[in-house]
Amino acid sequence: MTSAIFTQKCPAGVLTSNVFGDRYLYNLNRSSFDKVSAQAIFDAEFKESLLNENTLNIIVGTDSGLLPKYIQQQGIPSGSRYIFIEPEEVLEQLAQFHLLDNSSPEIVYTSPANWEDHANTFKLKEYSYLDTIKSFNAICAQQMVLDEYAELSWQLTEALHIMHFRYRTSIGCQLFLVRQLENIADNIFPVTILANAFHGKTVIILAGGPSLTDILPWIKENRHKLVIFSVSRISRQLIDATIEPDFVFSVDPLDVNIDVSKEMFLFPDNTIFIHSYHVQPALLNQWHGRSLYLGTRLPWKSNLNIDNIHGTGPTVTNSALSIAHYFGFSKILLAGFDLCFTKEGITHAKGTDEQLAGPKYNSTSLKVETYNGEQRPTGQDYYAALLMLAKQAELITSDHCEIINLAATAAKVEHIAHISYTDISLPDIQAKDIINAKHRIPELTNDLLSAHYQKVIEELKKSALQIQAIAKLAQKALIINQRMYNLEGKIENYKDKRELDNIEKQLRKKYRNHSKLVKKFGVRSFLKMTSPHDSDDWTAEKAQKLCDIYYQAYHSGANSLLTLINGAIHRTKARYEELKAMPDYSSLLAQWNQDKSYRRAIFWLRKHPNVHYPEQTGSALQTMQDQFNQLLTNQDTAYKAEVAQQSTLSLLRSKIKLLFKHKKIDELKNLQLGFINDSNHDNKEPYLLLIDAYLAELDGDIETALIQYNNIINLNHSPLLEEALFRIASLSLEQHNQQNALLAIDCLTQISPIYLPYKAELARIIGDFILAIDSYNAYINLFPEDVLNKLKLTTLYIEINVYEAAELMLQHLLQVAPDLESVIVLKNQLAKIKREQPISSPAN
Repeated sequence: MTSAIFTQKCPAGVLTSNVFGDRYLYNLNRSSFDKVSAQAIFDAEFKESLLNENTLNIIVGTDSGLLPKYIQQQGIPSGSRYIFIEPEEVLEQLAQFHLLDNSSPEIVYTSPANWEDHANTFKLKEYSYLDTIKSFNAICAQQMVLDEYAELSWQLTEALHIMHFRYRTSIGCQLFLVRQLENIADNIFPVTILANAFHGKTVIILAGGPSLTDILPWIKENRHKLVIFSVSRISRQLIDATIEPDFVFSVDPLDVNIDVSKEMFLFPDNTIFIHSYHVQPALLNQWHGRSLYLGTRLPWKSNLNIDNIHGTGPTVTNSALSIAHYFGFSKILLAGFDLCFTKEGITHAKGTDEQLAGPKYNSTSLKVETYNGEQRPTGQDYYAALLMLAKQAELITSDHCEIINLAATAAKVEHIAHISYTDISLPDIQAKDIINAKHRIPELTNDLLSAHYQKVIEELKKSALQIQAIAKLAQKALIINQRMYNLEGKIENYKDKRELDNIEKQLRKKYRNHSKLVKKFGVRSFLKMTSPHDSDDWTAEKAQKLCDIYYQAYHSGANSLLTLINGAIHRTKARYEELKAMPDYSSLLAQWNQDKSYRRAIFWLRKHPNVHYPEQTGSALQTMQDQFNQLLTNQDTAYKAEVAQQSTLSLLRSKIKLLFKHKKIDELKNLQLGFINDSNHDNKEPYLLLIDAYLAELDGDIETALIQYNNIINLNHSPLLEEALFRIASLSLEQHNQQNALLAIDCLTQISPIYLPYKAELARIIGDFILAIDSYNAYINLFPEDVLNKLKLTTLYIEINVYEAAELMLQHLLQVAPDLESVIVLKNQLAKIKREQPISSPAN
């Protein structure tokens, strides 16, 4: 006797329904919809997030088709599309029960292997530019009853991160343009000022990988021999280690950047901030020292866009590496450039939010080779970065520049050598060499700033006029388009058509530079013109509609851009006010509050220590100082909470089960070690027992495994009771211990009724036919639409000669599934028995 009966389990289970009329596959959703309707649950969980316009939503799981049905009932938002991903077997069952029928063309259902094809059909690239690709887990995927959902969710998250990153860097991102205008007043000196300033010198670039922790003491000891580049996110670690970098780098435009980088504000004045033109504004406008920007000041052709380099992307480490080469360094050392995790799943250096959150439990099984020959786990984003880093390193090393990674546990990258930091020979560097290079950056005098602000304001005002003209032309075109067609949908006056053509000519020629920019801001509306579900039929009505969409896009794009430009003008005027000893306090305070640039109040007070101001103004300035100090000391950030969600116990449970399923012994051992050292969870015992049990099973030590599973059962309120009982039942069957298996399955039926058929089948095998019949009947009462187990009960009745009950079951089955081959076979079998022998009494 083996555990074969468990292989009969279909992943989604049987179809059931609740009192609200929701039909769903029980093993996908278990008791989620028992007491509350699907609509009520979806309203609470998804209504605010899943029904936004112009969004590509990619969802793991369909909740038995109820979630897409809910979306259609709510009305599909304009410009939005939905891709639902289900395991192949689940998709087949959903189709079998017609749970995905009658869907709108804006919704598709796909397997994990094909979702990217559908995403491309749905204009993934355009949605990526808009930064409106969203991924969700349906209720069934959140509960992770099926382990496949956990793995699929992790894979999707990593894949979307890579795809979005790729598209965003290739075509730009709307957020980049927004940040560019927000930063225009503060992007003053280009990074080209320091071209080749460190010719022939050695630099070390510090990133946030786990290996940085071990290398920091050596860096501190050899600080006087190094020029130090650091990424902004490790500023906390450098402050703790009392290491002051020469240059700190940041490129991320997202607000989370301020959470992970704010400790850079504690560096001394002689640290230089090198940043992208689109860096998160609160980092730049509150920086106390000198700074150099990468890229262009403005997103249109302008004299303010002086010659500059962009720095190789997409990550801040790529930028730092390219700048090290551009500054003329001949030897570049890398520390914390791991691009992989520790064996235990730690992703970043000690003291980072990621390390403090514990091991990453939602990573996939992707691995890379390290310089010491190990196989280390990594993420899809790290893996993509490795490929890009190899190409970048090839270009740099071909220019007689040496790149060395100091960590043996870092991912191996072509064209980057490895030498341990203990074996590196560092030449002496003169302090004056660093000082002289930094002195190339001009001092920010009031005269220089005043001239810069005036030029910026003039340029912005000039562009605002261009944008206003485009908005007026678009408005005029909308009016013409409405009156151009008669009631029959035909062009009534071709003079209007010529006027419309003239407007288009002006947009493409006279205003071409700003028209391109306006289109980027109106691209949400332009998406409506490129629907993947549009028919090829061309009518006058359709032409009018598309023309209306086209100029509405121009109009909305122009107005959005104009709002940003006017905001930049106000901000630059506020900067100009800051130069005055007696400024317009109300405008300054309003701008600082709006931008959350509270530290600028501190800067102004330092520059004007003897100025007397109204008491109310003094109170407002003090409030801003307090707000900045609160920003610095706040450790309960949104980012920290987000990172903690990657290390939850539910993710750990799924990770343990998946590693066991794939027989990953070493990975299970590493996971166990990481969890032992994870200080964020108290109730560790059941999870460690489960890992021990799985490892014993994989090692063939069944007795030890059973002992550990029983230890889990004996714990009070064990969260892993179902997993332990399931394995006890399976192993007991393999050992031909049917009674112990039946006891375990009986306990499982108290957890979920999906185990009742297993109990029935095992009872049948050991000859307890009454228990088998009772178990089947209990199950069928709960799931009256399950034809398969009705067939099994009918077969059991025939096997034990209870022909009358078998005949009643067959009559019922012939009503609900008259064409099912199995029903017809059983009907013929029973008829043959009745012909060949008299009906006998039931067997006991």
